[in-house]
Amino acid sequence: MSRALYEPGIGYYTRPETEIGRAGDFYTSPHLHPAFGWMLGKLLEEIRPRITSKKFSVIEQGPGKGLLAKDILDRLKRKEIYEELEYFIIEINPHLRERQKALLKDHEEKITWLGSLDALKGKSLQGALLSNELLDAFPVHVVEMTGEGLKEIHVTTKNESFEEIKGPLSTPLIEEYLREFAPEEFPEGYRTEVNLGIKDWVREISDILDKGFIITVDYGYPGWELYSPERNRGTLLAYYRHQVTEDFYERIGEQDLTAHVNFSALKKYGEELGFNCLGYTRQGTYLVSAGIDGFMAGMDPFETAKIKGLLLPGTMGETHKIMVQYRGDGEPRLKGFALRNEAKSL
Repeated sequence: MSRALYEPGIGYYTRPETEIGRAGDFYTSPHLHPAFGWMLGKLLEEIRPRITSKKFSVIEQGPGKGLLAKDILDRLKRKEIYEELEYFIIEINPHLRERQKALLKDHEEKITWLGSLDALKGKSLQGALLSNELLDAFPVHVVEMTGEGLKEIHVTTKNESFEEIKGPLSTPLIEEYLREFAPEEFPEGYRTEVNLGIKDWVREISDILDKGFIITVDYGYPGWELYSPERNRGTLLAYYRHQVTEDFYERIGEQDLTAHVNFSALKKYGEELGFNCLGYTRQGTYLVSAGIDGFMAGMDPFETAKIKGLLLPGTMGETHKIMVQYRGDGEPRLKGFALRNEAKSL
């Protein structure tokens, strides 16, 4: 999965041809309407008073076409916060980076493009790390319970095609993870995924962000729900031209691979490093609570319909969740979690 997605030049997220949006294989909230970015810009304004440094550093990782950054910066450009802002974009695809630069030319003096979080290590920044649909694209281990115990799904080749084989776990960390986050032992035949990369990612952020917020938007569940008995085939899927498929070994490098996020793990890993979870809720609930109706006032029905795709049940408003974690003084209460905060469910 790591090579299929990130192999330099030929992986799905590194090749020149990758297209995100209606012309590509999937689209994200910023493709529906700029209001999503406006609301995250509003969140940045809300948290700015908690940052004591003169510079307010925002790091966006996995920016796609750059639409989210544009919508955030367009909103903030007329605000006092814009003068204090430094915006880092973490983009591994050099071809995509050039397209982002063209889109964001009005804000180029504010933005620094980097190839990895590691480039910021040791900076002791204050501000926020922002990601939208990033963690679901982290490579996962696939495991299955057999009559001989838990096995990992490995990949080999046979007759010039890929084939799955069940073998020993590649690391004892897999069993440790499942003991912690799976509510009960899996029955025979149960298959699921384990994302060990999130822990390393939070540790990377901790080395960069001296004080501030981790803002995560993605689709996923609490651990007890992700590993529930009825979800016995896991969540790993491929996306190709807006079609969902389980043909993981077809079109390698030409289709997206994704698995749902365990938000319980994200919360725990943050807490271990001093990032307390201020809130976790559905995207639609958050946006309504934070005041998106203020943006919708006076809009024509066509615009309003697009925004409803960010809010309503059966849309990204229900499938996607927002989590905000914080390391700093006190425990800020954020407006977006006033209606409903499900952090305790994790």
